Formats: sequence, structure tokens, C-alpha cells
Amino acid sequence: MESDKESQRPVLPQDLFRNELTWMFYEMCKHRFPWVVSCLCLVAGWVVAQMNFTYKNMLVSDMTAGALFGCALVWPFVRVRYLKFYPNTTELVQQVLESNPEVDIEKWAEIANRLNIYFYQEHLWSTPHFFFNNQHVQLVFKDNVLRPYLEGKLDDITDMDKIQSANCYLQSLNEKFELLLKVNLPEPVLNSELPRDTHRNKFYFYAPYLYVGFMVCYYQVLTLFMIVMAFKSKFFLPLINAILFQYLTLRIYQDSYCTLYPQMDIIRAMNFLAIIIKVSPGKEPVKWDQIARYMNQYLAEENNGHSTNIFLDGKHCLNCYKTCFEPLSTNNGPSKYCDLKEIVEGTQPSVNGETN
Repeated sequence: MESDKESQRPVLPQDLFRNELTWMFYEMCKHRFPWVVSCLCLVAGWVVAQMNFTYKNMLVSDMTAGALFGCALVWPFVRVRYLKFYPNTTELVQQVLESNPEVDIEKWAEIANRLNIYFYQEHLWSTPHFFFNNQHVQLVFKDNVLRPYLEGKLDDITDMDKIQSANCYLQSLNEKFELLLKVNLPEPVLNSELPRDTHRNKFYFYAPYLYVGFMVCYYQVLTLFMIVMAFKSKFFLPLINAILFQYLTLRIYQDSYCTLYPQMDIIRAMNFLAIIIKVSPGKEPVKWDQIARYMNQYLAEENNGHSTNIFLDGKHCLNCYKTCFEPLSTNNGPSKYCDLKEIVEGTQPSVNGETN
């Protein structure tokens, strides 16, 4: 196993590359097939664009050439990313059964390292850097094993190992949560300030709001411009671009909505849900402010005083719950929290004010 000799911990791509973007670009360069498809799309797009001048059929040729050029641009990234998040999970399931990693990040890092070596030695991948870090391999396990298991999509015979690994993982998760429920809340922080008291609004406090707000406004302006162009030119291409910009707006929101709240790993998320059960806020804003104070104290300690990865106020806290956690009870919500489905269902009475 490749490991750091001093700390004896596994060395993963996150330790070797500057960031996830450089790692992904390196992996794309080493994976040749997507680039072949991309080049073919470029050639086909150029041929279609030349036909535009010959046959003067501008609408069809512009749409086709644009689609081919767009495919050439994004295909390598899309293809490699898809392969990295939906690989063959047979060996992953075996590793989970053998190691029983629970929520131990070190054990997940060891699994990621062993799988990286396995995929490379078995010629399943062209580099020994398949999984970027422990969170990557956890997300693959949740997407390909836990979510299908929770949705009842696994077969009792052919997917026996997947079912067993999912059961073991969820059992350990529930045991961990039961221990968190027994931990008393910290000393009262009811008089401590919330960021709401010192910041004008969430845009001044949390940078992702500015980014998402800017991109949404930018694409809305482009959409309006394309609609005007469509009416003036009487061509359909600007209207198609307007639809594309609306789609991009939706994708930006879907991909970014979780970043509008403090970033929490599985342990922090479980602490968040445990505090909700202990406080039992119902619909009372004052109690949600109390939860925000408890969480901010906890997150500040975990983040060594990093001031931006906290909640603005109780409303921000409630929106985080309703956006990232509540949909899990109906098999929606982000994959990184899908293993908390049963725990979230247990918090519903506390949030809906149904507890005594």
C-alpha cells in the first residue's frame, strides 16, 4: 500500500495534486478514448459548418455544428467524471465488508488507496489515482450501493454482498447517532451573537450567495437578450440559446445549492440532526436561533475558528435542514447525506412540532 512513511497514512491524489481540478485534468489527459470522440466531434462540426456556406441552410447547420462543438468541449470531462462516480463496485463492496469503515475517515482513505492500486494493477484504469480522497470513495459507495438499497432497488440474491455492506454501514451509523444523542448540549450560548447581528445580510456574510446570485442574473440577462434577438432576426437559433441559458441557470442552482450552507461531513451532519432532536424547535424561530448558536460553536471548534463555515441565523439553519436533509425522507436530496435517511425521518417530529 502506498503510504506516507512518517505518518503511515495512505497517500491519495489529494496529497499529490494541487487541487481537484488539476487532478481531473491529469486524469482526462491519461484517458485517450474521450479525446478521440472529442476530435471526431470537432471534425464533424467543422464539416457541418462548411455545409452552411454550400447549402445556405443556416438553422439546421448552425444547430448541428453548435451541438457538435459543444460535445467536443465537454465530452472528455463528462465521460471521465461519469466513470469515476459509477465504476464497478464489486471490489469496493468487498473492502467495505472486510474493513467495516463506519464513519472513520482514515479507514475510508485506506480503502481508497487500496482500490486505486487494485484498479491500476488490474488494468481497470490507466493511472493509480482513480479516487481523489476518502470522500470520493464514500460518495461512490453511497451513490451505487446505499441509495439503491434505501430505494429497494437491490436484488436479494444477486446483490447479497451490497445489501450486507449497506446493512453493516447503516447499523454502525445508527449506533454512532445514538451515542451523539446521549451527549449533553454544551454550556448555554443563548446570549452569544449570531452573524446576523453583525452583517447586513447573507450576501455580505456568505460568498457563495454572491456567486450563485451573479450567475443566475447573468444568464437571465443573456436569456432576455436572446429572446429579443430571436424576435428581431426571426431566426430560431437565439431562442434555442435562450432555452440553453435557462437550463444552465437550473444546473448552477442544483449543483450549488448545498454550498449556500456550512459544509458538513457526515459526523457534523449527524451532530446537527442530534441537536435538532434535543432542542425540538418545531416552527419557533427563537429555538432555531438557539440551534444555530450551538452549531456555530461546534463548527468553530471543528474548523479551528474559521468564521465563514457557520450559520447566519436560525432561518439559515432551518433552510439548510429543509434543503439538504428533509428531502432525504422521500429519497431525494444530496447523495452525500443519503445514508442519513432513517435518522432524518426520526427528526421530523422535532421539526414539525409533534413532540411533547
